[in-house]
Amino acid sequence: MTRAPQTSPTVESTPDAPSEPQSGDVAAVLIALQHLRSQIAFVNDQMAKRIGVGATDFLALVHLSVQGDTAPKKVGEALGLSSGAMTALADRLEAGGLVTRLQHPTDRRSFVLALTDEGARGVNDAGATYGRAVQEALPASRRPVAEAVFRDLGDALRALAR
Repeated sequence: MTRAPQTSPTVESTPDAPSEPQSGDVAAVLIALQHLRSQIAFVNDQMAKRIGVGATDFLALVHLSVQGDTAPKKVGEALGLSSGAMTALADRLEAGGLVTRLQHPTDRRSFVLALTDEGARGVNDAGATYGRAVQEALPASRRPVAEAVFRDLGDALRALAR
């Protein structure tokens, strides 16, 4: 007589009941993600120091580099900053010559933040570092898979956090 393989019961996480610790391949992926997150934080901190800003200021510059000219409110929302904190951040970056305030293209009453050439250079240096890391760590054939996995994980995390 053959026995069916035993499987662990599935534990569903609800807001009232924490889930069981992960094991096996899921735990290995979570550990690898934590390692990646730690390395990204380290690189971002080093890049921020090179251009003389703090970590959050650097992330604002990266956001502007990716999104283009953006209203301060949108940058603050993306970084989880209050209105007051975002105003202080914009003031620092403008005083440092890394961003400039431009008239909003469709709303005369507001403005957008735009990278200056100096701000763009600082972010581009970081982008080059990340680009070299991708080239060294991932063969070209695996890059589309990595991109899809990162996007899918990000989307799943966002959905589960709601």
